[in-house]
Amino acid sequence: ILLEKAIGLDPDYAEAHCWLALNLWLGWLFWNEPKETCRPRSIAEAQRAVALDPNDAGNRWALAIILGHERRFAESDAEFEATFKLDPNHADAWAIRSDLITLRGDPVKGVEFVKRALRLNPHPPGWYHWMAGQAYYALGDYQSAVEALRMPETYRSTSRRMLAAALAQLGCLEEARQEAELFMMSNPHFTITHWATSQPFGDEELRQRFVEGYRKAGLPD
Repeated sequence: ILLEKAIGLDPDYAEAHCWLALNLWLGWLFWNEPKETCRPRSIAEAQRAVALDPNDAGNRWALAIILGHERRFAESDAEFEATFKLDPNHADAWAIRSDLITLRGDPVKGVEFVKRALRLNPHPPGWYHWMAGQAYYALGDYQSAVEALRMPETYRSTSRRMLAAALAQLGCLEEARQEAELFMMSNPHFTITHWATSQPFGDEELRQRFVEGYRKAGLPD
């Protein structure tokens, strides 16, 4: 609401359009907000931010994320390239690019990109460790995934579901199910089906590896 008020006061406020785009995107992807309205608006707001200020790396990064989740991979890659041309040390962009490149089927690069992000920002927000855990999980290195996802900065966050999956793949089923139950207490609307269909996978085998881990941990279909 505050972002929309800011845009109402100044329709050319690029940063407000950028953050509104990200909030709309997160809303339909993770927070059970209506996909039919939030999804197209998130794209439009991100494009508006870039149109208003194409030389702001944050605007290009936000559009890159959203296009990537729309599976518009070539356009997303172009926006990431624009981001790094403007700011090669944009740690958040490297971390989120790890997410997208991992899901597309290249977890080796996913690990490389998130390690770069962690070098650039040695005191990162917790979601960097979440991206690291995801990349290690995709590689089949479940122990490294557990170690990343147990970092205090990300533990007890939404990344808990991935921790549950990694533990399940290691055969620690009781602990995995405990983590899954705790995750569901704070995310009661989560389903494996919604998650699996909303993520921009480029590799069906990889998608099924995540689905398998979630099911082993006892998360709902």
